[in-house]
Amino acid sequence: MNKKKITPELNTETLPTVEVKGKPTYPCLAHEILEDKIFGPRVLKRLNHLLMAHPNGLSESGHDWYFGYLVCAYTQTHYGVKNLLNYPSVTKELFVLCTQQVA
Repeated sequence: MNKKKITPELNTETLPTVEVKGKPTYPCLAHEILEDKIFGPRVLKRLNHLLMAHPNGLSESGHDWYFGYLVCAYTQTHYGVKNLLNYPSVTKELFVLCTQQVA
């Protein structure tokens, strides 16, 4: 098994957060992850595996499970945030962006 070590590239800026209905959301984070040279291909690879495993389609309700670990790994690597609050808001947006790319 060939593993690639991810070198933390801690951003000196804080993670941009906007509160919506009392919950934090992260504008543009899903775009940032998808455009990342390491995490973007991983997200798309995960989506392709899921599409092959589920030829009848994916449910949007599974977006947390599909992408949650990649979102949390990205924020930990780039922002030093281990437990991203309300990460489902990002995984849902990431799911939508991926399905738009595939369509």
